[in-house]
Amino acid sequence: MPPARRYSDLRVWKLADELRRQIFSLTNRPRFARDFKAREQLDDAINSVCRNIAEGFPCGHIEFARFLEFSRRSLNEVRDALHAASLKGYVSEEELPALLRLVDRLAPALARFIAYLRRTPDLRRRTYPARKPRTARKRRHPDDG
Repeated sequence: MPPARRYSDLRVWKLADELRRQIFSLTNRPRFARDFKAREQLDDAINSVCRNIAEGFPCGHIEFARFLEFSRRSLNEVRDALHAASLKGYVSEEELPALLRLVDRLAPALARFIAYLRRTPDLRRRTYPARKPRTARKRRHPDDG
């Protein structure tokens, strides 16, 4: 598989974006949309998952892994907000499992990607050994043999 050139090439971002699309269609329903706090919390949580992937993408491996950890935390918030929406009747018992399956696909994908970033060298941010300081050379005089 060729390396990702944009964050939107990443499988984790594609999964998160698919979940975001489904959640937006859910939160745009009139009954859910009238509950401003619940709608805003769920929309912000899923947006945070995607935004942290995008924000961390240009960083080095260690820092990118940290942003992906933030995405995982936001994904937990999404899961809880979906549970609350189910309790309020904003999402049906038939719809909830499909949404949670997508959450359950994204969570381990993020975990595996974080593990990969932590165990592999970052070739984009290659570090080179420090150069030895140059010592002053004796200049040779043309008459010195």
